[in-house]
Amino acid sequence: MPFKADKAMELLAKAKAGNRLGHAYLISGPKEADREGFATKFLNLASGARWKSLDEWSRHSVIIVRPESKSRRVTTDAVRELERTLNMSSGPEGHKFGVIVDAERMMAQAQNAFLKTLEEPPPRTLLLLLTAQPQQLLETIRSRVIEIPLLPPAGARMFSDHEQKLLAVLRKLSSRPTGSLAAAFALKGEFEEILEELHAGIKEEMEEDFEREKEHYGKTTDGSWLKQREEQVEANIEAAYLMQRDALMDLLLSWMGDVVRQQVGAEHLDLPEYRAATSALAQRWEPAEAGKRLRVIRRLEQHLHTNVNEGLALEVSFVAAFG
Repeated sequence: MPFKADKAMELLAKAKAGNRLGHAYLISGPKEADREGFATKFLNLASGARWKSLDEWSRHSVIIVRPESKSRRVTTDAVRELERTLNMSSGPEGHKFGVIVDAERMMAQAQNAFLKTLEEPPPRTLLLLLTAQPQQLLETIRSRVIEIPLLPPAGARMFSDHEQKLLAVLRKLSSRPTGSLAAAFALKGEFEEILEELHAGIKEEMEEDFEREKEHYGKTTDGSWLKQREEQVEANIEAAYLMQRDALMDLLLSWMGDVVRQQVGAEHLDLPEYRAATSALAQRWEPAEAGKRLRVIRRLEQHLHTNVNEGLALEVSFVAAFG
């Protein structure tokens, strides 16, 4: 059952007072639940320190692992470095803390590497996994951690323009036919239009900034700087696009998850304001059918973090999920 942050912290404080804190926790919830802020407070509770952010904690012997820039993956090397550092150093009062942000970005090899640390942590170790998609983690990891699902504050969830467009498309899905190739291709086309508009907007904004930068520095630096900066801008465009595409995929997964949640009578929904639309799909689709559709979209989300062709992956998955 998801908790409000204050209630979850109250329960953790009681566990600490009773010397019952575990060594590994999975902190899940949407971005509005502020997983990083909660993790910061958790580390403060466990150690008695009073730092204000994970960035501050990273300067005080805490290992913070984040997805790497362009691929947005948590690599196997990063996980092994976390293990090595935990075995060599300690933080406040002898504690050893490690945090993996966006833990679902660990590919299978990195997750398997992390299992060794999870199964045999050094004494006084506290590991925190932060994720919006706990279902993307291996069951062997989830069975070895204590999950704290967080609720966002009331009215906190905000959607970008592109997320609002996707929600409008999904709301229409609840009132039009599904289960045909034509319906699947239509939905895929609408999703791709949103992605194309997203990429074009990011590209335009970053290239305009770069043009202004060239005017300012172009006459005072050599050509090698310009070439390096061009490559960096291209990488930044791709990284920003991938990050926002991931947010759209998270939203699609939340929508499909709400359909399944309503079929099993779950009280909490990721998108409660769209309850009527997801309820309509929950009533129209058989539970086994809805579960299959959700699994296909989950696999699509995973495949998009590989070198797969985006258009082909979308076509195959949307046909399987909605055709």
